[in-house]
Amino acid sequence: MFLMTHRHSPEDCGVAFAAWRGFESPLRRRQTIASCMKGGHALWWTVDARDAEEALAQLPPFVADRTEVVEVREVSIP
Repeated sequence: MFLMTHRHSPEDCGVAFAAWRGFESPLRRRQTIASCMKGGHALWWTVDARDAEEALAQLPPFVADRTEVVEVREVSIP
């Protein structure tokens, strides 16, 4: 499992969302969390993939180029 954190400037907010048009991805039309409406201009996804490259391939190039990918796993908090 990978956590992907995408950040963009306020000026690029519209571009970041428009980049999805015509891009086929299992992430399209799926809920995620974002801070754009609160001024943070970041989005986060958790995805299952074999490696970071496969995870990034689920994002359009503009978004992927501005995304950090970290391998994660679920844990129980005692």
